[in-house]
Amino acid sequence: MKGRDLLILLAVVLVGGFAVADALRSEGGGDRDAEPRTTTDSAATTTVAGTPDEELGRARFPQVNGAGGALVITETGSCAVREFDLPTGLEFRNVVARSTCQVWAAPVTAKVAVGIGEPRGDSLPFRFIDLSRPGRNLGSSEAAFGFLVWSEDGQRAAWCNRRRMGIDFDVGRGRRLLPECPAAFTPEHEVAFAIGSDLVVDGRTVLTASGGITSVQYATDDSGSVAVMVEGRRIERYVDGRLTDSFDLPERLQGRLPILSPDNCAALLRTGDEEVSLVTLGCSPLAAQSYRGTTGAWAPNGEWIVIGGPTELVFQRPDRGAEPVRWPVGAAEIEWRRG
Repeated sequence: MKGRDLLILLAVVLVGGFAVADALRSEGGGDRDAEPRTTTDSAATTTVAGTPDEELGRARFPQVNGAGGALVITETGSCAVREFDLPTGLEFRNVVARSTCQVWAAPVTAKVAVGIGEPRGDSLPFRFIDLSRPGRNLGSSEAAFGFLVWSEDGQRAAWCNRRRMGIDFDVGRGRRLLPECPAAFTPEHEVAFAIGSDLVVDGRTVLTASGGITSVQYATDDSGSVAVMVEGRRIERYVDGRLTDSFDLPERLQGRLPILSPDNCAALLRTGDEEVSLVTLGCSPLAAQSYRGTTGAWAPNGEWIVIGGPTELVFQRPDRGAEPVRWPVGAAEIEWRRG
């Protein structure tokens, strides 16, 4: 789904079958590059505005009743980072006027990481911004393979830098080095690592998948489930370490990074230049279907999805229980957070 798909899959190839695994080890604790820092290479860096643009931050779009939270997008063309309140459709005045179209939004709070420059090898430069206080410098770094994860409370982010050193950053406060590259945060805010086919938390293996793990998502509902992508070709869902459901991706969908529903029972995947498909595991009551667009996201309550394309956002219920709501703004990337 994301523009980072190919970078993440490149990571899979480079480390022998899994994106965030034991081949990406820290090379030592004294490397200054592990500290989030201000990027100074002007040749490779895009200016990121710290104040609202006069032409942005004033829009109001049709209401999406029953869809709570906030939507963060990078706008097609300009790559401006914009945020909208749902269900009112009112845009916040905390836009970032320029980026490189990559954004990683915290599930809650106004914190985001924003792409600020062209890739440096296999790493993407980014800067942390608190959209409620956009003039504050929270630090910057580079994310190997464009991969960064947030904790559920929106206070910490984790990634591997260009030297393959794992970093756990309490945003705006301090950081610590990690023994591996991170795969996800658990609901208890612990860092989880994918080591081959094992998902490891605090030194203990919490599940073993059928093959090398390439991505991980902890459910945000009360199911307690964990979904893993296995070798880019199979989605497996676990509860208490036991496999409950799985889905083998058709060959044409293999290698795509899934955007999983809050209960890990369904996923959105980009399946063509202008097509996004919804696929389901056995625990989902939804029907498989396709939409016209290039990217998408799930509402935090799982009842709505939004599909983005070059010229519009379309909000719809995947159970087809409501008429779609259309907003005339294109999106390159979309993040839907709880608020």
